[in-house]
Amino acid sequence: MEYDKILIMGDDPEKLAVEYIDHPGLILVYPQNRAVRREFLLKPNIKRFPANARNFPDIESLEVVKNFILYLLNISEIEPDDRVLVLFQKRGERYEISLDMSELGYPSLISALSDRLNPKLTEGIIRLSMDIIRKGREGFPAGALFVVGDLRAVEDNVIHRIANPIRSLDMKSRDIRNSANFDTLREFATMDGATLVDEMGYVTACGVYIKNLSVDGPHDLGGGRHLAAKSITSITNAIGFVVASEGLIRVYRHGQKIYELPSF
Repeated sequence: MEYDKILIMGDDPEKLAVEYIDHPGLILVYPQNRAVRREFLLKPNIKRFPANARNFPDIESLEVVKNFILYLLNISEIEPDDRVLVLFQKRGERYEISLDMSELGYPSLISALSDRLNPKLTEGIIRLSMDIIRKGREGFPAGALFVVGDLRAVEDNVIHRIANPIRSLDMKSRDIRNSANFDTLREFATMDGATLVDEMGYVTACGVYIKNLSVDGPHDLGGGRHLAAKSITSITNAIGFVVASEGLIRVYRHGQKIYELPSF
């Protein structure tokens, strides 16, 4: 069978990648802090991703594979109709899993938000959110809240308690769709309060607070960011992205959680 993508995960993904090194859809997932060998850095066809964990779990738990495939689907590195070969290695044992994405029918956040947000904007927020989970703030786990779109209505329902720190950046550096800006934007986004993003993908404010955190119905998730996201999206058409420090991305619309993406 011909595969559109070959996804390799394991303690030494490069060892499994040798026979596929020229495949145009090769994706390698490295354990945290694992250095990439020079010959793999020089191959333009290879996409490389660092995992959030130092060591992958045993294959008995396939959640790490599913979570990473969901992530790739939501940043358009895997398409909904791709055929994917997954190679997984742990303790010297090699496992192969053949997947047809069209049969799996995994939900895509890009599709769910297509009537509100440009796909590149959704991808950018997911990428930056996962970057926050991986790197945290000053070496410690960190969270964030992105409020995206409908900013005229949002501004009527937030409080700016501090001078807007993002004003020191030019517009090009505020573009959340550009990964070159992630190191800077991550520092601002992990401040207390919410980060506001317009529908073009530019950060307009950081460190703002939602005025009214009361919402109808039960609130089953802990933390002020979740309550704030639920509240602001119930009274505006904005989309709320919550990055939880325990390694989850939760998305809110119309006051309801519509998607949850774990880290990998």
